[in-house]
Amino acid sequence: MSAMETVSLRIPLKAEYVSIARLTASGIASLMGFDFDAIEDIKVSLSEIIGKIIEIKPSDDHISIEMSNVEDGISISFILNDNNAGNIFDNDEDSFSLAIVSALMDQIKMVKSDNTVITITKGLGKAI
Repeated sequence: MSAMETVSLRIPLKAEYVSIARLTASGIASLMGFDFDAIEDIKVSLSEIIGKIIEIKPSDDHISIEMSNVEDGISISFILNDNNAGNIFDNDEDSFSLAIVSALMDQIKMVKSDNTVITITKGLGKAI
């Protein structure tokens, strides 16, 4: 991938569609030069976040996912049109999921406005 290319997906919020997002992220990360372990980190993090979103049962029945190459790394944004989705890592049970994503990715942030956007990033330099 060259400078700032983005791949967008819109999938139903059902567990059986998570593999499509994982496969897409894997392909993009591979094109960018991430090694096998880093690609697995990205896929696990993506699965954790989508799984938690499915658990909270937001009013939106689909999720948009944008995967971009940014500053020698990958950025994945999960976009819900439901701004009442809450923080997917609010309770104590979810702290383990947050710890997993935080350990595997370089950054995780959540922004709420008209919609809810969770973004994770991983630098390519961290993968080598």
